[in-house]
Amino acid sequence: MNKNGSVLADSIAHVKHLAAFDLLVKKRYSELELDKLLVYVIDTVDAGAIPYLAEQFDVLGYKGFRLATTEAEKRNIIKKSIELHRFKGTLWAVREALQGIGFGDIEITEHVDDHWAKFRATIDLGEKSLNIQEMQDIVKMIYEYKNARSHLVDVTYTISITEDKLTITDDFSDAQATDDADAITIGGNNLHDGLRLRNGSINYGPDSDVLTIQIV
Repeated sequence: MNKNGSVLADSIAHVKHLAAFDLLVKKRYSELELDKLLVYVIDTVDAGAIPYLAEQFDVLGYKGFRLATTEAEKRNIIKKSIELHRFKGTLWAVREALQGIGFGDIEITEHVDDHWAKFRATIDLGEKSLNIQEMQDIVKMIYEYKNARSHLVDVTYTISITEDKLTITDDFSDAQATDDADAITIGGNNLHDGLRLRNGSINYGPDSDVLTIQIV
């Protein structure tokens, strides 16, 4: 490369059409956005490349991509893909796959009912909400990563409640024309009116309640 930044040898740099082509290529490459060429830097790659990378790293469908609801979750499951395939068939892979799509707190319990092959998954939904289809998708994802000999007994979902009332809307009811809601009242309001004794039977603390829903 000479002092002008040309890659042409000095012996041919004076040839006009070669010099023009050299300048054209130099200008074209100088305008390239290098970060777009770094397609394997998953955190910064253009969003349009994410589905193709998911296919390349084999995490489409119930291997993770179907259940990822945000761009961040899609990028995360791609980044985890190598380890997930390496340890596929283990409960570690089940936990990591679910964490990759946004479920941070997952407990895997083995030897359920004193049987070596039975296990259950307990998932803390946090602020997430799931419909019936999404719950079925999670079960299918667990089957994708567990080993063939292990038997999933059930999946339990834990919801932390910070208010005294939880409303659940049934997506699937016998009367399809009726939109009904079930209300579960949790906790209560205990006033210091002089009529109650502090005998330990009432919890006055500001702690939250936990509702556990078990899907069999």
